[in-house]
Amino acid sequence: MTADQCNSDVPMTVRRLAQLGGVTVHVVRNYLRRGLLRAASHTEAGYQLFSTTELHRLHFIRTAQRLGFTLTEIEEILRRSHQRKSPCPLVREIMTRRLKETRDQLDQLLALQKRMAQAVAHWTRLPDAVPSGNDVCALIDAIAASEAWAMAKTTPRRLLGRRATSEKTS
Repeated sequence: MTADQCNSDVPMTVRRLAQLGGVTVHVVRNYLRRGLLRAASHTEAGYQLFSTTELHRLHFIRTAQRLGFTLTEIEEILRRSHQRKSPCPLVREIMTRRLKETRDQLDQLLALQKRMAQAVAHWTRLPDAVPSGNDVCALIDAIAASEAWAMAKTTPRRLLGRRATSEKTS
């Protein structure tokens, strides 16, 4: 977007707003339905026209989305701004929470990646097998068996004995 395009007071159509904002017409219309954008005026034929203020708002919305904010959260941020209340505490709280959530998700994904790599390494030593009886896949069953063995190896016998005893009495 050039300075002339941004500073121009010439009203923009939905299509032009979408082009300058780097989004599709469908995105602009969705934002209009949600109340995130507002037409400045309408033509006699009913076309919506937008000011550069809405272009700035469109850029704000897209930046917030790239930072991980949902449209519902952006709606609340804009609502607070319109009420002349600082949305900054809310923005900080959401971002802090979202950062923790993404760290937790990343930790879970890294743990999954490690389990997957271990499984693939373990499976290279195993032949393909045809299921028999209640078996489904020998590869996955081998992992389940090795996890059970690892649990038994690392769990104190006194705890395994209690579990076995409590399972029998249940």
